[in-house]
Amino acid sequence: MINLYFKNFNFNLSNFTGIAIFSGDEKKSFIKNLKNLELDYNVISFIKMKSSLRLYNDNKISCPLNFPLKGIEELFSSKFIILEDLLIENLRDAVLFNAICDFVLHNKIVLCPVISDIFGLQNIYDNFDKNFYEGLIIDIFKLRLRFLMATRIIFNKSGKFVWAVTYIIKKIKGLGFNFIENGTGTCNETPSVLRPLRSGSNLQSSSGSPCLKFIGKDNFTIMLRIHPLKKIIAVKDEFIGDSKIILNISFNVLYFNPGEIINKIKIFPFIIRGIKNVSNNKKAVKFKYDKLSKIQDISIKELNLAHLVIAGAGSGKTRLIVNKFLYLMNFMSPGEILVLTYTNNAANEIKNRVGRLALKGNINIKKILNITTYHSFFYSIIREYYLELGFKSVPLVKEQACENIKTGFISYDDMILNVLKLFKNKDIVYDIASRFKYILVDEYQDLDFLSDIIIKKIDSGRGITMYAGDDDQSIYGFNGGDCANLLFFDLFYPSGKLFIMQYNYRSNSKIINFCNSLLNNINFRFPKKMIESGGKLILPDENVIDIIGFESKNSEERFIIGQFNLHLAKGENIGVLVRTQKEEDNFKKILKEINPEGYANFKNWFIGTIHKSKGMEFDTVFIVNVNNGNIPHLKSLMQAYGKNKKTGNLNHPFQVFLYNGINGNSAYEDEIKLFYVAVSRAKKKVFITYSGKKSEFLA
Repeated sequence: MINLYFKNFNFNLSNFTGIAIFSGDEKKSFIKNLKNLELDYNVISFIKMKSSLRLYNDNKISCPLNFPLKGIEELFSSKFIILEDLLIENLRDAVLFNAICDFVLHNKIVLCPVISDIFGLQNIYDNFDKNFYEGLIIDIFKLRLRFLMATRIIFNKSGKFVWAVTYIIKKIKGLGFNFIENGTGTCNETPSVLRPLRSGSNLQSSSGSPCLKFIGKDNFTIMLRIHPLKKIIAVKDEFIGDSKIILNISFNVLYFNPGEIINKIKIFPFIIRGIKNVSNNKKAVKFKYDKLSKIQDISIKELNLAHLVIAGAGSGKTRLIVNKFLYLMNFMSPGEILVLTYTNNAANEIKNRVGRLALKGNINIKKILNITTYHSFFYSIIREYYLELGFKSVPLVKEQACENIKTGFISYDDMILNVLKLFKNKDIVYDIASRFKYILVDEYQDLDFLSDIIIKKIDSGRGITMYAGDDDQSIYGFNGGDCANLLFFDLFYPSGKLFIMQYNYRSNSKIINFCNSLLNNINFRFPKKMIESGGKLILPDENVIDIIGFESKNSEERFIIGQFNLHLAKGENIGVLVRTQKEEDNFKKILKEINPEGYANFKNWFIGTIHKSKGMEFDTVFIVNVNNGNIPHLKSLMQAYGKNKKTGNLNHPFQVFLYNGINGNSAYEDEIKLFYVAVSRAKKKVFITYSGKKSEFLA
């Protein structure tokens, strides 16, 4: 195996693939070869490595972005890393090894694990007892390891290439092309017969990439340039000539979409005479951006790393997602982009805005199939695979129904559990994962733990998902929403990027300052604050936030209805926000009795719970009954946070990494966030009223 590796060393080195070492003698032989070639290497003991990182000391983390994995970069500074003493005994070990896999996938490192047998690395996570939720996290780590093994580490002692490369060679040979054994190496030639598929393309820009060569009938040559790191590649760099074709591919495509490469090669006979675009794609997409901030523009163009966008209230999150979708269309078709959000309204808003902007660029997107809600997407999977779940027909969804195969009903909670059950089948996961080249996750802070696991399984270790959300707006803990998914982003994606959008384009500075004062009371959050975007002049005597106490509930209600009609008459859009459904029903009843004509006009006003107002904005906002016991809500504080039938657990497994004094799932802090969401809906004016004991949030 060692000799085979070095026989194709030029290809393997330029591809940064690794090699599995199965014995002490193999390790000595491998090190000897590295020394003879004067290549930089380092032998690292996993056990000793653990003792050198803060991850294993008593210094646990106290805030996001402070996860103790930064020492890996220093330890892995050599080109070749021989990793020995690899033993996973607990979740901390698992997180560390996942970080190593993630780091190797994104850097020019040849990882050479020393393992006992060919299956040793595949089973490395099975050496400790895991509870159900830790096991789900390990499943995600295994997917990344599987991707690493298939694309970057050689395991077959009789083979030369990683699994994904071996597979594509076999498929292309099946089309009648001969693989040139001695033709592997580096592609750096520029054949004179080649002509660019698109004007302005530069063949030299891809020169020097690892290359596989094939030859077919009439000496027609195929050259596959394999880009060593995970990368999304524009098809404009593909070339075809009268006797030769060059395709630029990445390990992502090799592993998840080999059929895409095969389909291109199949049409060669039809395009040899008349030079055409191999991919059959249209010209590069051109569209007009919305006006974007610098941080929005940078995050839109980040394609090759998992990244988290922390988007504060009014910071333009939807604008970011819409423009990211359009930018991705330069690299893939709309159907290969999956956008998941929380509500139907949000999904429709994204669809409509994508369609409008696409039309400005003369691109008509008639139907965008994959912009949808989490539950709708999960249900589509069940519709496709219902037979595997034991249903005789597609089950119907009833919100509170218990799963019953005989009657054919499932609840929303059952839906998630059924998808997890399906995803125990690796073939189903692979099938769904191969359909999508990019995933955009909206409202990430409101996603429950199990749904997050499903989405990460669909990503399958690629790590090219964009997550957008705001930990300060996590208000659905009672419904399973788990902000820890967002707060522990680094533990899943140590190589991931973070973009924080702090500029608020909605509210004036006094509202923003009030919101910041609320958020300062949250213990464990991303370090940030809302910043006014400018252009909102406020006179010194202008009273933007009115906090008013009343002697009775009746007088409070009369005041609100009076001001409601006054601001509505000015042409403003109004929001009356309450804490409970009972209060919502009460205010709608009062308004209908006092102002039936105004009640019939739904265009400019909203009365509802704070939870329902999420994602909305109003000129003027009334936050009603801000009494202690209501905001914060006593019943919510008394209930154990996060305990729900979806997960049944109290804490995210990663909570073990926190300081003992930090509670990342505080019900009290959820109430602070809810009040912040209410205030931040307002553009110009906020009325905060109470008729009992004033809320402690107003102290």
